[in-house]
Amino acid sequence: MRPCLATGNRILIRCVSLLAIVAIFTFDGSAQSSMKIRVGKAIGEAFSFTPLDIGIETGIFKKHGIEIEKYDFGGSAKLQQALAADSIDMGLGSGPELAFIVKGSPVLGVAAMADAPWLLTLVVDKNGLIRTMSDLKGKTISVSTRGSLTDWLVHDLSRQQGWGPDGIKTLPVGTDVSQISALKTHQIDGSVIDLAAAYRLEEEGSTRIVVRFGSLF
Repeated sequence: MRPCLATGNRILIRCVSLLAIVAIFTFDGSAQSSMKIRVGKAIGEAFSFTPLDIGIETGIFKKHGIEIEKYDFGGSAKLQQALAADSIDMGLGSGPELAFIVKGSPVLGVAAMADAPWLLTLVVDKNGLIRTMSDLKGKTISVSTRGSLTDWLVHDLSRQQGWGPDGIKTLPVGTDVSQISALKTHQIDGSVIDLAAAYRLEEEGSTRIVVRFGSLF
């Protein structure tokens, strides 16, 4: 479940409301001057998860009596491990992570806050041989973790191109920072990263955007 792609105020209102509801259930509705909630983000750098950081920095959550203890994880799998171990109370992740519930993960999906993955892109080396989606067949693309949204998107892209789910290989690398490092050192052929990071790299002249996943769904 990714935060809604909307105006900043709407996202923050949704985040505050959702966290308030979680707080009420967590503390059985008892009166608390300050309710602490441990919240994890699948990817710390993802633009769509920044409303949590904004709410913390501007004191919006605190104003509503909610104290946030924030954790950034290197992918969906690590976020799910933290939820299963009761290390966090709430996680901001992606739709494919709901598959972990079917596999026995003791979590509950409580909100769908976005639809098409407009904030995720596939970038490649600007000076490389990959120019279009058709050049991705057989290539290795980095993703955050196995079973994550980034992993699923690459496999689905391969299916859409008629190559089957494994026509493009995926390699779990972790955060956007780790993926960008792997791309710059030519350990992989491309990376699925956040749109903001992709634009920054294009401005630097090191990469080009080959796929905007939101346009495929």
